Amino acid sequence: MPMITCARQKRTQLLKWMIIRAVPLLNTFRPRSAWQHSLEELRHFPPSTWGAELATFLGARRFSDFLTNYEAHDAFHTLLDYDTNVIGELRLQAFMVGNRSASFAGRVLLGAGLLILPELWPQLGYDMSRGRQSDCVGQWRVPTLLSCNIAPLQARIAKRVDVLSTFS
Repeated sequence: MPMITCARQKRTQLLKWMIIRAVPLLNTFRPRSAWQHSLEELRHFPPSTWGAELATFLGARRFSDFLTNYEAHDAFHTLLDYDTNVIGELRLQAFMVGNRSASFAGRVLLGAGLLILPELWPQLGYDMSRGRQSDCVGQWRVPTLLSCNIAPLQARIAKRVDVLSTFS
């Protein structure tokens, strides 16, 4: 059992490296998105708005500000309730692929994740289905929705089942 855990940790570390190094490189070819709010400004949004929830989500993870061109990506982590660890990133990308809203880098990351961590196939397949059954979030102009209450926006996302305990 410890050998399996060690092997999984090494595979997860490889994906973490890809998220930190390779994905930003692939995203340099992506057009810059317009973003009007700093994280500090979002902290002053009314409670229960997507902007306030985003500020709380990032604050709990000790983010001091947004990474350039990742603002909407971080907002989707909040909306979809996917963590910012390797598994959460893969789950977000699976949702986005199913939703037909994934970037090229997101599709590459998901493909690598499916190959490197095949034990996640059931969960990622579920997340892809969830994306297919949801409104197309790639069409949303995220900065214009940050002042909206998050609950009605989340209602436009297909309901999710509890995360499988093996993937916690």
